[in-house]
Amino acid sequence: MMAGLAGYVLGLFALNYFDAQHLPHRYWLVLLPLMPLIYVAATIIRFVSEGLDEMKRKIVTEAMAFSGLATGFTCFTYLFLRDMGAPEFRAVWVWNIMWVYYAIGFFFSWRRYK
Repeated sequence: MMAGLAGYVLGLFALNYFDAQHLPHRYWLVLLPLMPLIYVAATIIRFVSEGLDEMKRKIVTEAMAFSGLATGFTCFTYLFLRDMGAPEFRAVWVWNIMWVYYAIGFFFSWRRYK
């Protein structure tokens, strides 16, 4: 996991360095920090599937499913609010909303299997 995060940091530095040079195909450089994140995601999935017992795996998986669905529905619903005049929604808030929904899903799933 640390190798993936180090690759992400190096990808960010490379992205900023090459973006400052205004290369014609610099928009493809966005993939540099994203490639190590695929490795990080695979590492987390491997940990959940192999490193946790059945009960913890079920709790974490239910919390992730709830988080993904609730975040998706929240973002989709906000499109209607934006059309009605609500302020613009910043993409960075999706990450925060996802973690709040994960905590809620984890709490209720943990409580059900307690």
